[in-house]
Amino acid sequence: MQAELPGVTVIRGASPGPTVAVLGGVHGDEYEGVIAATAIGRILQSGLVRGTVRVAAPAHPAAWAARTRRSPLDGADLARVFPGRPDGSATERVAHAITEHVIRGSDLLVDLHSAGSGFEMPFLCGYHGDGDSGVESQRYADAFAANFTWRHDGVPAPGRSLTAAEQLGIPAIYVEGHGGLSVRDGELMGYVDGVRRVLHLLGMLAEAPPRSHEPVRVRGAGNTDAGMPAMSAGYLVVCNRVGDAVRCGDVIARIVDVAGTDIADVVAPNAGVVMLLRRDALVSAGDTVCIVAPADDER
Repeated sequence: MQAELPGVTVIRGASPGPTVAVLGGVHGDEYEGVIAATAIGRILQSGLVRGTVRVAAPAHPAAWAARTRRSPLDGADLARVFPGRPDGSATERVAHAITEHVIRGSDLLVDLHSAGSGFEMPFLCGYHGDGDSGVESQRYADAFAANFTWRHDGVPAPGRSLTAAEQLGIPAIYVEGHGGLSVRDGELMGYVDGVRRVLHLLGMLAEAPPRSHEPVRVRGAGNTDAGMPAMSAGYLVVCNRVGDAVRCGDVIARIVDVAGTDIADVVAPNAGVVMLLRRDALVSAGDTVCIVAPADDER
């Protein structure tokens, strides 16, 4: 099965400096990252003063063309197969090409995602905070200054682009937005300006937009494959929005039958912020419904 590998745009500054890898469109139903990464590449053509920026957007061309999270070639999710294999499936070969030609040898990975068609998330910048690379990742997440900064303990879950970076000892951050196959002006500018602030921190840009706010800081696993599950089948009636603060025991959503009769409540397991909500109201038992992240009290 022939893999469609991503094109890589390489922008070099006037003098040597750090190398930053920027990915957009790892999932084909996430428009924000591709538009933002392409805009960033255009801005940097005349503005990069030092160092190198490698941009792969869309990172998964087959999924991008199909507007799907998974590849239409092999049904695989690119964000679950890093670092990939040169002799693997179509999607594994894409992951291998990105790992070897975009991530390897960089000083920072910036992976621009959004919640896609399946979920909704607030505008956030996430990172894994353990080890030396975690300390650096925190600096870059702070500089990015999304509405929320989400710290994760431990190493990234298997298969992510951040997993490949972690295995190579490279700091990494990722970004999420509301998604839903729509692009919001304020968020799009937030993606672009956030990357510009990170590059400015690295001395690669002469100037960048200042932070306009202090991010809300939360902490937790952040694995969308392991969020709070629906306890039964039915229709999800949400009672909160992403970004809302909730208390332990608050009802985040109700599951009802087609007649509107309550079947079960989805209850916050802890105090924190609603960081993910499922979009499709029709649920089966075990489907991820939401994630609630507690406050990061270490900051």
